[in-house]
Amino acid sequence: MLIKIFFKLISIFFILAFFSGSVFADFISVKTKKALLYEGPSASTKKLYIVTEGYPLEIMVNLKDWKKVKDHTGNISWIQSNFADKNRTVMTIKGSVNLYHKASLQSSKLGQISKFVVLNLNSTLVTDGWVNVQSQLEGLSGFVRFDKVWGL
Repeated sequence: MLIKIFFKLISIFFILAFFSGSVFADFISVKTKKALLYEGPSASTKKLYIVTEGYPLEIMVNLKDWKKVKDHTGNISWIQSNFADKNRTVMTIKGSVNLYHKASLQSSKLGQISKFVVLNLNSTLVTDGWVNVQSQLEGLSGFVRFDKVWGL
């Protein structure tokens, strides 16, 4: 009886360990003023896009010198690892995103943020649909709805 329970617990542990890596996405941000995104993990492949500082990218594959990434539109490309930063950012994907003082629609509004604006992520924790961010230009901290940003 104890052996069956033990094997069930071990099985559950391995299932959770296997799926936990795929449940939470790993993100980076661009750390230079401009960075090129390539078709493959080599500077000799086709240049696809230019992204700017702070732009969040989801890591799909992590190699020593290159990272395979996905952008907010779902496009897959490669970036050189030395252009990637572990400091987390998010980007607004809706127009006129409200920034609130507290994580509540009843809280005072601190401002409105335009579409495609990069914000520093103060915490990766999403609480009741809210995420704590800071504007890069003015340093204003507050909360936005998680469904209005990309990079989590």
